[in-house]
Amino acid sequence: MRTFICSSLVIAMFVGSISCNNTSGKKPGATEYSENSAEKASRIIEYTNLIVDMSNKHNSYLEDVVNNTNKLEEALKHPNDKYRFITINKPFSAPDFQRFNQKVKIDEPVKELSDKDQKFFKDSIAQYKALFESMKATNNRMHEYITAEDYKDDKGAKGYAIIDTLRNQIAELYSLKSAIVKKVEVVADESEQIILKDSPLKDYIIAMKKDMASVRSFIDLLGSEEKYAGIEAKAKAQYDLLEKAQAEHSQINIENAKKANEDHSFNTFYDDFHKLLLNARKRMRDAGEKGHFESYDLESLDSDYDSLVRDYNNFNS
Repeated sequence: MRTFICSSLVIAMFVGSISCNNTSGKKPGATEYSENSAEKASRIIEYTNLIVDMSNKHNSYLEDVVNNTNKLEEALKHPNDKYRFITINKPFSAPDFQRFNQKVKIDEPVKELSDKDQKFFKDSIAQYKALFESMKATNNRMHEYITAEDYKDDKGAKGYAIIDTLRNQIAELYSLKSAIVKKVEVVADESEQIILKDSPLKDYIIAMKKDMASVRSFIDLLGSEEKYAGIEAKAKAQYDLLEKAQAEHSQINIENAKKANEDHSFNTFYDDFHKLLLNARKRMRDAGEKGHFESYDLESLDSDYDSLVRDYNNFNS
């Protein structure tokens, strides 16, 4: 079983509700961003997509670090077993690149956001990035400790201390990321409602968002129990629904997508969705034989899911 916070994509299918009175001059029932123009809404989406992209890039790295702390903890109990230490590989963290002529930057929330939300994102993103770099530095110290085999000198004392520090930093990162994503869900969902209102691409976007939400829920289910038998029936039922959705949505009329030159992105999304299903079927069969999912099974499906996220973002870029 694994515990994580899903923040790979803003996939909430609801309109975030923000209580307000009518002293601001807004129409009754209007929320903070519901009366924005499509242009303003697009700017907000462009900004929140940067947060989503950063979160996606960090997910696999964080999971690898968590797995390595578990491996090191076990290895320190067997200091003479070198193989246990050799298998602790240092994860790669891709640097953050800014696209050429990119005007919107993650460190500078767009002015289309309210003053309160601009401050929230500016402060929270700065805090998150600083903590992420601090966690990476701690992780580097862990691998230096392993490389130098310092556990032979201190009986693992420093190693256990590093593990505790890493786990605390990662827990804080997940907590902060959760707060950021909740805010993104509200802000981005309201903005998407505006953009989609009269969009000829509405049906495609709704279908892809719904499918991504279902895929994420499915993968989370697979990682929710130690023994596969406990979730096997539910997993198979969810798989069948995914297979049905992929078959139906991949056949949506793509004339409007062609007009927007997005038919390739749409087809790629459902081709990758099909590949994910093939991968899931294989790994479910393996889990049935072994009695459980291996961490690499779930990581493989997470990677497939990230491909859907990229396809979706390409469709909307």
